[in-house]
Amino acid sequence: MKRSEKRGGGCLKWIVLLCLIILIGIGWYISNAYFKVQETANNIQHKIEGRDKSDLRDKAVSIQDKDAISVALFGVDANAERLSAGDKGRSDSIILLSINPKKNNTVMVSIPRDTYSEMVGNNTQEKIAHAYAYGGAKMAVQSVEKLMNVPIDYYATVNMDGMHKLIGEVGGIDIKSNATFSANGYDFVKGQTVHLDGDKALAFIRARKDEGAGGDFGRQERQQIVIQGLANKIVNVQSVTKLDAILKNIDGNVVTDMSFDDLKGLGLSYRGALDNVKKYQLTGEGTIMADGLWYFLPNEDQKLEVRNLYVENLDF
Repeated sequence: MKRSEKRGGGCLKWIVLLCLIILIGIGWYISNAYFKVQETANNIQHKIEGRDKSDLRDKAVSIQDKDAISVALFGVDANAERLSAGDKGRSDSIILLSINPKKNNTVMVSIPRDTYSEMVGNNTQEKIAHAYAYGGAKMAVQSVEKLMNVPIDYYATVNMDGMHKLIGEVGGIDIKSNATFSANGYDFVKGQTVHLDGDKALAFIRARKDEGAGGDFGRQERQQIVIQGLANKIVNVQSVTKLDAILKNIDGNVVTDMSFDDLKGLGLSYRGALDNVKKYQLTGEGTIMADGLWYFLPNEDQKLEVRNLYVENLDF
């Protein structure tokens, strides 16, 4: 009887030891994968030199503290090769996001690229899209802050290569088309749900002059639709290795001043807010200015109304 108990106890010890070895191995794998993701995320982080907070803020806000934040998204027309050669590119797409995790609400505002604006630091009045080309994220952020009179706490810039790769890496996104039109061989029907891969997504968000596409305002609305769909897909990524693959594929095509912990915090604490988005566009009219160029002039009353909704969501 005693010999049998001893034999059984020895077997149990081996089972426990094996389980410990497996758990240690799993822990090592997860830890190693985590630090690989952190290292990859650091490659896309580019802080604006000399800027700890918005000049319109009394104090800095923090994703780690689950504060309501303001984020500027810039879509530039330079691909990875042009960016690596020092060409910052013009920001063809400018979108502001006011994200409040406590209210579970996001306010999204599109700014037309041809909006007549002050280039902060350049002492000129030009199209807002030129700010990024002149001074990168710093001038673009400051110029958008000046135009809208709202703080910007974080920024992210993506070029078309990055958008294509990112959408492909998450397995595509499902959206509802805002219009009925055809572009680059793809057909879209208003109100119909469609799955977008990278190629189809670029055709969808670039369409402007195609019949039924709705011009610049239709394109801005489609940019908002794609960004919301993409954001929801990314923040729901649970796999560490999947996140690492996503970051590696966009390295060189996306830059942001958010840290790895910031990106992780967005996925953990801001998911509900990103599911509930209210979308707005600046309205106004176009005109030829003294320099002979066409500009978009916002309706100041509507701009103020949108601005107030935006900062109200920031508890600002």
